[in-house]
Amino acid sequence: MNLDDLALQIQHVRQRVAILQSKSEEQKVQQDIELFAAVFGELYLALEELQVANENFRQQNKELHNVQQDLVIEHQRYQELFEELPDAYLVTDIQGIIQEANSAASTLFNISKSLLIGKFLENFALEKELIAFHLKLTHLRDRQIPEWKTQEWEVNLRPYEKTPIIVALKVAAVRNQQGELVGLRWLLRDISESKRIQAKLQWAEEAMRQALAKERELSELKSRLLTTTSHEFRTPLAAIHSSAELLEYYRHRWSQERQNTHLRRIQKSVMHMTQLLDDVLVLSQDEISKLGFNPRPLNLAEFCQYLLKQLKQDDGSQHAIAFSYESQSTQANFDAQLLRQILNNLFSNSLKYSPIGSQINFYVSTTSDGAIFEIQDFGIGIPAADIEHIFEPFHRASNTDNIPGLGLRLSIVKKAVDLHGGEISVKSAMDVGTTFTVIVPFSSNVYGSYATNRTDAENTEK
Repeated sequence: MNLDDLALQIQHVRQRVAILQSKSEEQKVQQDIELFAAVFGELYLALEELQVANENFRQQNKELHNVQQDLVIEHQRYQELFEELPDAYLVTDIQGIIQEANSAASTLFNISKSLLIGKFLENFALEKELIAFHLKLTHLRDRQIPEWKTQEWEVNLRPYEKTPIIVALKVAAVRNQQGELVGLRWLLRDISESKRIQAKLQWAEEAMRQALAKERELSELKSRLLTTTSHEFRTPLAAIHSSAELLEYYRHRWSQERQNTHLRRIQKSVMHMTQLLDDVLVLSQDEISKLGFNPRPLNLAEFCQYLLKQLKQDDGSQHAIAFSYESQSTQANFDAQLLRQILNNLFSNSLKYSPIGSQINFYVSTTSDGAIFEIQDFGIGIPAADIEHIFEPFHRASNTDNIPGLGLRLSIVKKAVDLHGGEISVKSAMDVGTTFTVIVPFSSNVYGSYATNRTDAENTEK
């Protein structure tokens, strides 16, 4: 029984007493004792009912007090959990205005809870993410998201007077008994450090992947080096062995000319092996680094002419070499050693893969920025499928199986061109010929003095 029921019960007792009083006045009853007895009976019943109502009221009051105590305890427990959460926890209204915040939230935003309350949460987002954050907040308000379902995303927030941080958000709806959205619960975790660690791990994984790929590449290169060099060394070694053996047993019977033939054969084989070793050494990283880049004043016309003279001697006049030079000035700064590596190796390849008696064209021209070297042959050409791989170490075109070689010279050329800051390109067609074009920029670095005589050019070559 509640207070309203008790008041109604008292009113009923009053009404019954009033009825008895009015009856006694109207009928002038003589039996006063019976009247009073009835009145007191009614009063007794009313008091009994009031006693019961009072007991019920006291019981309800006690239960209400217990409920209030439970609510106080639950509220304290909620506050303790709210404050002890390691992650920032916020409660906002549907507009995103902060209404509650725990200590972790105060630490995260570097601002006291009293100043945090009443602020728009989206104002802490970086400017570039402000519109996206606002759209997500609008999306949360407009969709009928149940309380148990959370929305998650990452956002860059800027705490007060601190550098921006990356935060993982979890948002849940707060609804009243009618199911209306009345607020939002936010759980925020700073994941900046974990992101940095993740980025470092990804970098380390990528570095390890590249290192493993490099190791595999080096292993394959070593295998190809051993296979190719062992194959290429067999022919000159066999020639040396056979000529030396023949000279040992038959030189006393042979003429001097025949003996000299085998001696020259041995010398040529030794020179061939020496060139193979030089190619391998130059290609190694240490040797390329030792070459460095040291541009000096150079008479380009005399340099090219001297180079051609040496090439013709080595070729034994088996090919015709046509030389064309166009330039307003013959003086420029070049690294002669790198330039020699470039041109020597390109010419060696052209002579090697061109039929005897064919012509090799050598065009040289200069611009205001650098020199252009073009070497054109009319040899076997390079298959289209091999063009993109010709500058890789030990790669040989598919049409060169019957021609000895390591497949190193074009790799050396490419490295030398790169060291000179230049560019190299190739055009080729099967059984038509190949043209290599090298563009080498002038250098402003000058070391030493300039001399244009032949002796200086020859010393540069050496």
